[in-house]
Amino acid sequence: MKKRRLIIALLISCILICCTAQAVTLRISVVDDKTNDALADASIYIDGDYVGSTSSDGTYSYVHSGKKDLYLKVVRKGYRNWVEYVKYDATRVEVDMIREDATLTFELYDAGTLKPIVGGVVRVTGRGYSDSEVTGSSGSVSFPVKANEVYNAEIRASGYHDLSKTVQMESGSRTVQCLLFSNDILGVQVLDAETSAPLKGAEVYIDNTRVGETDADGRLQFHLERAKRYSFRITAPDYQPYQESRYLEVDDVFLPVRLSKSEYPVSITVFNEATRPVEAAEIYLNGTLQGKTSQYGRFMLSNIHAGTYEIVVRAPGYADWSSIRQITGQGEDIVAELGYDRASVTIRASDPENNPVAGAVIVIDGKAVGVTDSQGFLKTPLVTNKVHTVTAACEGYRNISVDADIPLGITELTIPLVMEKELNVGALVVGVGVVAVLLLAAVMVVRYRRSGRNRGRPRRPNSL
Repeated sequence: MKKRRLIIALLISCILICCTAQAVTLRISVVDDKTNDALADASIYIDGDYVGSTSSDGTYSYVHSGKKDLYLKVVRKGYRNWVEYVKYDATRVEVDMIREDATLTFELYDAGTLKPIVGGVVRVTGRGYSDSEVTGSSGSVSFPVKANEVYNAEIRASGYHDLSKTVQMESGSRTVQCLLFSNDILGVQVLDAETSAPLKGAEVYIDNTRVGETDADGRLQFHLERAKRYSFRITAPDYQPYQESRYLEVDDVFLPVRLSKSEYPVSITVFNEATRPVEAAEIYLNGTLQGKTSQYGRFMLSNIHAGTYEIVVRAPGYADWSSIRQITGQGEDIVAELGYDRASVTIRASDPENNPVAGAVIVIDGKAVGVTDSQGFLKTPLVTNKVHTVTAACEGYRNISVDADIPLGITELTIPLVMEKELNVGALVVGVGVVAVLLLAAVMVVRYRRSGRNRGRPRRPNSL
């Protein structure tokens, strides 16, 4: 029994040894076909399945059963795919990767006009590569180069500044667009000195000759020969002019100019509704207190930059005065008329017994303003710092008129009007007449009764 078990174990061991002996390790080496440099990160596919990528030395080891041929595919960016069948018992395979062919194209344009530049010379150099071409009517040239390589380009064109470019090629072709700047173009940009905002419409003069005006970005380009001295003058409305004598070097291409706004005097005179000067009125410019008026109602703002401002005038007992003004030219003389504050005035009409008089017509300073309500009240705003004549009229009452002084600074006030009832003469005459008739009738009745009594008595004989 033990002998049989030993034989079975030996048979199993032999089978395992035979299976192990049939396993094959395939070493794959991937290199550049021209330089023979090892290529790392090349993707390895066996029978269509991704199995790994090459290490830094360009190798990859694949263990398989060794029973059939392998379909090997190697892929790397910048190279053509490598595909081949490998014999089942092969232990090494060399993969020479061929770089993909690529085209490097340069397009040259004038930076000012964006038109193609004809006759520009482009020289391209790289590892083991050097070539030069001249641009045609399209302003472009093309070079056959290798993918995944770095190339340097030197670009020259008559009348333009030289340009250098470094280009990293990828797996495919590439087009590089280049703007060349004329070597006699000068760019000017005009800005506000305080806000740095671009100034449109600023006029540029060279040696007293106008060459143009700035655009919405405050820029202007023009041709100007280098290595010479010029007189520059730049003007803009409401700005102090810029003037400078300057020698233009060969490398000078841009001239930034900042203009400061012109300064103007502004006078403010403050009157009230009675055309009297208002002293100590506060003057505000864009919300900032500048000072107070003199006894003559005047205040001077000197050296105000040209621009748009909100001017506010305030004084106790007066409504605020405000105005938006464009300060330009030679400055401005501003007259501010302050209206008095309005107080809420309540007028109450009543009779001597303090009963309300409804429907009374109220006239103030000769102008009807309304009638009293059922409680004898009427509310109306009235100018302060003034004496108003208030009159009330109502049927059955005598008209009443009072002078009401509305003090400066007051906000609410009540004016009482006591209206006397009017005597009705016609009714009085009629009443007196009725009373007289009644009295007369009473007298006649009395007399009639007395005369009747006298007639009923017998006469007494006269005594002899």
